[in-house]
Amino acid sequence: MRIALAPVLAGIAFLALTACTSVPSVGEIPASIANATTAAEHQQIAAYFAEKAASYDAEAALHEKMGRSYASRPKGDLAAMQSHCRSLQAQFTNAAKDARTLEQAHRQLAGSSGK
Repeated sequence: MRIALAPVLAGIAFLALTACTSVPSVGEIPASIANATTAAEHQQIAAYFAEKAASYDAEAALHEKMGRSYASRPKGDLAAMQSHCRSLQAQFTNAAKDARTLEQAHRQLAGSSGK
């Protein structure tokens, strides 16, 4: 079984394209969300969530690969280790989906803000 590199590569490409965009830092994001009124502010928040989604996709791919790696280990509780990796993979996959939902919501808000 091979890892799906397309989501990881897409995330890296997106990060490269948005590097010139001013994205709020983790510490700034709560205030940015609370105070956003302009299209540009909502686009910046959307870019933040797009970056988070790409990061979560990369983490999910990593845990998928690690889970498969345990199949070749000769000792240890392999089932528990693989289960742990599958659980984290699912959590990061869901987090990426949620981040994309928030990204789209802020893109819609940007489109309707008219500023």
